[in-house]
This record gives sequence, structure tokens and C-alpha cells, in this order.
Amino acid sequence: MQRKKSGSEGFTLVEVLVSLMVFLVASMGLVPLLITSLQTNGNTSLYSQARRLTGELMAEMQVIDYAGLAMVHDEPVQLDAFELQRQVEGNLPQAGQSRLTVTARWQTQGRSHNYQLQTIRSAP
Repeated sequence: MQRKKSGSEGFTLVEVLVSLMVFLVASMGLVPLLITSLQTNGNTSLYSQARRLTGELMAEMQVIDYAGLAMVHDEPVQLDAFELQRQVEGNLPQAGQSRLTVTARWQTQGRSHNYQLQTIRSAP
């Protein structure tokens, strides 16, 4: 019959506490990485929304009859966190053409951002 030595099984409270401290110190180094990752994901989401909104407005402008482009208002429109602005510049880059521009502006963390689409339409 074999006898078990007392104290040779399991972990002591001190060993558990030391291992928890090591784990906490290692985890604290990952917190800034996690925060940066969350901020980047939020910024990417806003950028994607801006791309989608400007694309939709540009598509609307491209199906307007060429003569009707002069009626497009260039006043900014507020939509969620974005300020959207359409602009039509006639006879640019040359006569018989119009430059269409759609710009989305937004702010995050005190910084201004914008996304802009441009295209040229020719008179039929």
C-alpha cells in the first residue's frame, strides 16, 4: 500500500494568486490594442456609410435628364452623422459637359473627415 504525501496535490493559494497576477499584467498590455481596434472598426464603418450614401446620390444624379442637372440644389443635407452636398458645374471640363460632385462630411473624435465622388456627364 502506497501512501500519499500531504501537500503534494493541487496548488497552494499563493501559487494561484501569483498566476493570476501574471495573467493580469499580461492582459493589461492588450487593452490598448483592443481600444485601438474598436476605434478603427468604428471609423471604418462610418467611411463605408459615407461611400454608400455618396454612391446613392451620384446614381440619382446620373439618371437625371441632362437639362435637369441645372435644377439640382447644392445646399447641404444632414443625414445621420453626415452632411451631404451635391454640386453640378456646367461647361466643365469643356463646353457641353458637366462635372458632378457629391461630398460627404462627418466628424469623429474631434476630427473632420470627408469622402468625395466626381464624374463627368456629356450633353446628348
